[in-house]
Amino acid sequence: MPGLHITVYKQKDGGATPASFGEPTGAKLAVWKARLEVLRWIDDLVKEGKIIALGGNGYPFEYTTQIHLVKDTLPQGPPHERKNWNHEEGDILGEGWLGKTTIDMEAIAQCPPEEWVLIRVWDES
Repeated sequence: MPGLHITVYKQKDGGATPASFGEPTGAKLAVWKARLEVLRWIDDLVKEGKIIALGGNGYPFEYTTQIHLVKDTLPQGPPHERKNWNHEEGDILGEGWLGKTTIDMEAIAQCPPEEWVLIRVWDES
C-alpha cells in the first residue's frame, strides 16, 4: 500500500530560523507512516502559512515549521497515521528503521514554542 514516511527533526543550529532544504538534521523528534491524504493536510497548512514548503520531489519533500504546531498536533496522534508498518521480503532496512510510530514527547516538550524544525516526507510508493 503506497504511503509516506514522515520524520520531524530538530535543527543542528538550534532552530532560531526556518530550516533549509537538504540541511543536516539534529535529533529525531517524531517518525510515523501516513496515508497519502497527509499531503493534502500539509498543503492546507502551507496555504495557511503554518508550514513552509522547502521543495523536493517526494524523495524527499521537505518542510519547516515552528515546534508549537507539532506540540499542538501530535498528542492527538500523527495526522493520517498508518498504524501498521510493514515491509516486503528483500527490502533493505537500515539501522534507523524503527518499525513503529515513535514520538519523543519529552524532547518536544523541552523545545521553546518558536523553535523551527525540519520535516522530511518520503514517498514510499
